[in-house]
Amino acid sequence: MIGAARRDAGAPFTWLAIFVVASTAGFVLSAAVASGRPILASRWSLLWQLAVWAVAWMVAVVAAFHLPRRTAVVATLVAGTALRLAALAGPPTTSDDLYRYSWDGRVQVAGIDPYRDAPASATLAGLREPWLWPDAAGCAAIHRPAGCTRINRPGQRTIYPPVAEAWFAAVYRIAGVGSRYKAWQVAGLLTELGVLALLPVTLRRWGRDPRWVALYALCPVPVLEVVNNGHVDGLAVLLIVAALAVVAGRDGVTRDIAVGVLIGAAALVKLYPAVLVLALVGVGTRRWVPVVRAGATAAAVVALAYAEHVARVGLHVLGYLPGYLSEEHYTTGGRFLLASLARVPAGSAAAVSAAFVGAVCAWVWWRRRPPAAGAALLLGAVLLAASPVQPWYAVSLVAVATVAGRPWWAGVALAGYPYFFAVILADRHAAGIGEIAYAAALAAAVVGAGIAARRPLPSDQCVTSGATSSTRLS
Repeated sequence: MIGAARRDAGAPFTWLAIFVVASTAGFVLSAAVASGRPILASRWSLLWQLAVWAVAWMVAVVAAFHLPRRTAVVATLVAGTALRLAALAGPPTTSDDLYRYSWDGRVQVAGIDPYRDAPASATLAGLREPWLWPDAAGCAAIHRPAGCTRINRPGQRTIYPPVAEAWFAAVYRIAGVGSRYKAWQVAGLLTELGVLALLPVTLRRWGRDPRWVALYALCPVPVLEVVNNGHVDGLAVLLIVAALAVVAGRDGVTRDIAVGVLIGAAALVKLYPAVLVLALVGVGTRRWVPVVRAGATAAAVVALAYAEHVARVGLHVLGYLPGYLSEEHYTTGGRFLLASLARVPAGSAAAVSAAFVGAVCAWVWWRRRPPAAGAALLLGAVLLAASPVQPWYAVSLVAVATVAGRPWWAGVALAGYPYFFAVILADRHAAGIGEIAYAAALAAAVVGAGIAARRPLPSDQCVTSGATSSTRLS
């Protein structure tokens, strides 16, 4: 008996040691990836580093659930903050999007609508900064021809919606002319710190085990994408988590309007969060009323945000979106990898994928899924159907999965990396790699759903409209 008691007493210390080792490994890998060579120089070796980091993350999450709750949450938030600080160790590793952010901010500070002209336009030549438009020696240093720019697609108007553009302008004003990539990484860090602060609050409001925060806080995807690469997706994640916190309150007009504002703003950072309106307020006996209220509010936010730009530049507010859909082969059906794997003809892939997402929406609606679980299922369905090259699109799914307690959805974010590397490195098997990766993510989601349906997770409780109800798996 005494020996057993001693073993039980020593168990938390063992798990704490495992947590520390795994988190330290994550910290070292975060710093190594951030300070190492970019993707085109490091090639596949970088993917292997990320794979090891992912293993360390999984081990740390498991260890966190074996620690006392308070200890686990504190240790997780400290470790998560350390991972993000380590990601500031060097320039962006796998993306050049923040260079476009800086340019759009520069244009707006100069009093010019960001949708009016492309960066390469001669009318904007006077705004060009040397770090974005280097001289011949600078271009040679980054392995590009003379006359280069760090900005991707310089001949195209910006693709980013108005709230993202407002964020770019705000960061640029604060950082000042001449600020470089570090300002955008710090901006990403601030959004991430906001998410880390809000997640435990949101989990408590839903009556969930606060140790779930480890799923997001220790995950390499937001650390790499939001901090090191400085992606604006972090702002969308913050707004989505805030919406989840608001939904945990009582039903009513105020709640629905607040959710509509937050989701509308998130959709004006990245478009796909718009689908979450259906999941977040579509629960209850009068289901259409809150959805209409929240949806109308979100639509009003979008209309107001675009109104000024439309008045100035008309349909140019669409920016590069049509070109992007064509470039990514959505218009021809080539991007829908799971549909392709199922041997759906390319001409029908878009319709079949849309029908799949529509069916998931209907199922969430009629089964009255708990908001966080329904939101995770909807986002997961959208990303699996669209199978994007860019893994950072799934950062928001990792956050929603954290609140829902659905860890298998993080597999969608991980699946994006083999495909992304294959495309960037021009591997001739890129499509096949993407099909296998996203099929594995779908299989993980199905298996996770099946297991949890038979044996619900120990902390699988949520609060809806002040009442506690058991959640089924989505």
